[in-house]
Formats: sequence, structure tokens, C-alpha cells
Amino acid sequence: MMHLYGCQPVCGSRTKGIIPSSGRSSRSSFMEELKKATEAAAVEKANDTLELAEDNASLQALRNQLPPGSKAVLDRIQAGTNDITKDEWSGLCKELETLGAISEADSQCTSADFHFIPLGYWDEKGEFVKYELPMDLKNKLLSQAGGKKSPSEDGLWACISDDGWTGNPLAYLDDWMSSLYDWRSNLARARNEDGSLKYSNFSPITNQINSCQKVAALIKELCQA
Repeated sequence: MMHLYGCQPVCGSRTKGIIPSSGRSSRSSFMEELKKATEAAAVEKANDTLELAEDNASLQALRNQLPPGSKAVLDRIQAGTNDITKDEWSGLCKELETLGAISEADSQCTSADFHFIPLGYWDEKGEFVKYELPMDLKNKLLSQAGGKKSPSEDGLWACISDDGWTGNPLAYLDDWMSSLYDWRSNLARARNEDGSLKYSNFSPITNQINSCQKVAALIKELCQA
């Protein structure tokens, strides 16, 4: 089952509310805000949680702050039991978010219950450019709308309930990242009739990939700490 609606998920950027819902002035300032967010993300990347991997003592300190239930989930992930529930994964991510190890955006973009799909981006002219969706997602959109265009399809994001959970969070994230990589690559190869690039901005998809990479890397390190 898939739920589609126009929303402003945090994972669209590391700066909450950066994507305007409407208004010409908001659109014209979007690229400026996006540039600021990109620069801020670059600074954050240099100082984010992944630096914990270089300091095992910091990783151990972080793990020690987790409640017993979350530590047990890490042990089971390390053991490869493949029986982690969605609630257990969500609880672990929420604990890491509370401790400041991952951001709200990271937690949201690695949810076990749904995926946010960016439908496009605002270009430099203030016009919204819609991405071409992969066929499997396009079919789900048509199915959800009963074969008709849904008004909410004009929003910035689609929220899709995911049914691919197998009890292995890391495999789940790997599969989702693989889908995002393929989608981004296909969009990057797309051309207009005159041979020019059809799309110029892939940051909404890239931000999701970065969040998945960050969380997956941290979980692996915490499992071994």
C-alpha cells in the first residue's frame, strides 16, 4: 500500500523547512537556501557522526548510553539473525537521534515503515521540474490513483509504504540505496530533444543516499564497538 501526499520531509535537506510549499518569493529564494544548505552539509560532513569510526572509545561511549534493548538489537544485527522488527529498528534509530548521533533527517530517511520519494526540484528560474519516476514506482502511483492522476501527485514528495522489510536493517538500507543510485543514474543520463541535460539537480535523491550511508556505517561501527 502506498500513501501519496504533498509534504516537506526533513530528509529533503539537512535544513528543516528548506523546501517551500508555494509562493513565487519562496521559489525565487529556494536556490539561495539550497546553496546555504549544501555548504552547511559540507561542514557537517566534516564533523558528523562518522568521525566516531576513528575513535573506538567514542563509539563505545555512545553504545554505553544506549538502553539494554537497543544494545541487544545491535548484538543481533552483528550476529546476522535477520529477525529485527520494524519497531526495534525504529527504536534504535530514535535513541541514536536523541543522543545526537544521527539527525532527524537521517532517522526519517532510513525509516522501516516508508520511503520518501522526491518528485522533483525547483530550478534556477523558479519552476518546478518533475523527475521521471522509475517504472515500478510509476506503476504504484497509477495503481494508487486508480489509473487516474491524483491531485496530491503535484506535491513535492511521495510517501510510499514499504513492504520489503526482511528483518535485516543493513540489507534493507543497501537495497534502498541501490534503487536510489539506479534512479539517479537514469535521471543523469536523460536528455532533452536538443541533446541537453534534462535534469540539473539531484540533491533530493543524493541527500537520501547520504543519510542511508551515514546510518548504515554508524550501525556497523557500533556493532563492533
